[in-house]
Amino acid sequence: MLEFLKNAAKNGKLAHGYLFYGGTAEEMKNTAIGLADFLKTDQVDVHCIAPEQGKNEISIDQIRKIKFFLSLSPYNSLYKFVIIDNAEIMSRSATDALLKTLEEPQGNTILILITQTPELLPKTILSRLQEIRFKSISLNKVAKDFINEEHINILKKPLNDIFKYIEKVIKRDDNSEIFAILDSWMFWFRGKLIHPTADHPQGDDHNTQQLLNILKEIQKSKSMISVSNVNPRLVLENLILCINKY
Repeated sequence: MLEFLKNAAKNGKLAHGYLFYGGTAEEMKNTAIGLADFLKTDQVDVHCIAPEQGKNEISIDQIRKIKFFLSLSPYNSLYKFVIIDNAEIMSRSATDALLKTLEEPQGNTILILITQTPELLPKTILSRLQEIRFKSISLNKVAKDFINEEHINILKKPLNDIFKYIEKVIKRDDNSEIFAILDSWMFWFRGKLIHPTADHPQGDDHNTQQLLNILKEIQKSKSMISVSNVNPRLVLENLILCINKY
């Protein structure tokens, strides 16, 4: 994929905005940084965005800083780069602010959004980005690898039983198991969104929005646990309450 982008650069056909999806997070981020390196972009002209410490989403203030950053001339490069990792967990106000930036791209600027779940991004954002799908991973294979039936079956139990299960997992003090549970839930609900069933029919806008909300809450929970010292038990219990609400 990097070669494709290099050729676009050589032919003067680089877009101002890209959406990277379908590959591993590491592969997609490395490709974004690789493009910046190929264009000889100085480190100070590359700005990477992720949730701030203790936060579970990308805030509007972070997007405002992007806008200011892009308004400045490059320090020692031809381009200014912004890379937004886990772009699907931008707050609503953040996506609104980003939309204005995408509508009025400035000079030699390149903005790359990276996500595993492009369906969580507003269509207004997607329509202004050139989509780059990485094919290194089969989505069906990924789902099979990540979905654990035990983790799915626990969602079908009463709340008290789910909370007891969470407490048991937390006591093992192993975040890898927590992330395995969250990944199981993520791909299970994502499957319901992509492959409608009788219980979750296609064309049901209310049901679709519910599934999108659940996916976003799961992604926020993963982000919060990975970037902060928050109590995982509280995060998981709050997530379960959100899932039940939807």
